[in-house]
Amino acid sequence: MNVMHTRSSLLASGVLLLAMVVSWSSGFIGYRYVADQGSVYLATLWRFILAAVVLLPFAWKGLRALRGRDLVHQGLLGLFAIGGYIGPIAASIQLGVAPGTASLIANLLPLTIVVLAGSVPGQRTRGWQWLGLALCLSGMLVASAASVEWDATDLWVYSLPLLAVLSLAAATLYQKALPGASMSALTALFVQVCAVIPVFAVLAGLEGEIRPPMSTGFAAGVVWLVVFATLGGYGFYWLCLQRFSIQRISGALFLTPPVTMIWAWLQFGDPLASSAMVGVALTLVGLPLLGMSPVDTPCAHKAGSLTISAPEDSNR
Repeated sequence: MNVMHTRSSLLASGVLLLAMVVSWSSGFIGYRYVADQGSVYLATLWRFILAAVVLLPFAWKGLRALRGRDLVHQGLLGLFAIGGYIGPIAASIQLGVAPGTASLIANLLPLTIVVLAGSVPGQRTRGWQWLGLALCLSGMLVASAASVEWDATDLWVYSLPLLAVLSLAAATLYQKALPGASMSALTALFVQVCAVIPVFAVLAGLEGEIRPPMSTGFAAGVVWLVVFATLGGYGFYWLCLQRFSIQRISGALFLTPPVTMIWAWLQFGDPLASSAMVGVALTLVGLPLLGMSPVDTPCAHKAGSLTISAPEDSNR
């Protein structure tokens, strides 16, 4: 019975992590599409306006119970995790960085989080996790490096995804160290989305326009970003952050660049190297090791002694 429960938990956890990876990748694809339709800042502004409208009915009950400090906490998370991450990424793609390349640079995020995790009590990376990190990082580089286009735009533009990495890493560690009041994921996401709407209104206004163009392509791109990248991407990310260790989430995020590159190859005809599959395989080998508790051993994992879907304890 315990074995069946463990297998069900492993399957549910794997599906949840996979949903996070696919949703996360969808944002890079969505911005590649809207970049051909007009300003990415304008699209982002209306992405979050529409997302707030969709979320409000589900968040209303939880909003009435929030205190001022809860709103500030979630607002800060929104500014760093959403505004500070999406703004630079979207700008880099509009300025010519390929989605797969932006995803590769942004995927320094899991490495940054794992390295900085020692500053959060109970989240330090140890033992087998370092081997898993090395395998995941190697797999990501093997899968992505051959498909990267470094000459698509000016060199300084490639620093924008790095800025995005630092912003989201800071938000992730902040949330792990100070989780704040308990609330539904939809309520938290609503507050975060509302916090960044003024930011993107200013950015879109500086480009000259805040009214959306009346085109099917623009509308489709915004809906894509709302459903898959906002509700799916951030919804699954915060859900995983509540459920899993920093190391396990970071390991799954290493799959984002190859998934994005395969997706861009299928949808836009971007170049794709055969090494992508080899890199994905390396990452999949490293994931179980990176997700281990410091006291776990490979033998313990084979025996099914770890239930991944359970809430993370203080050692994880």
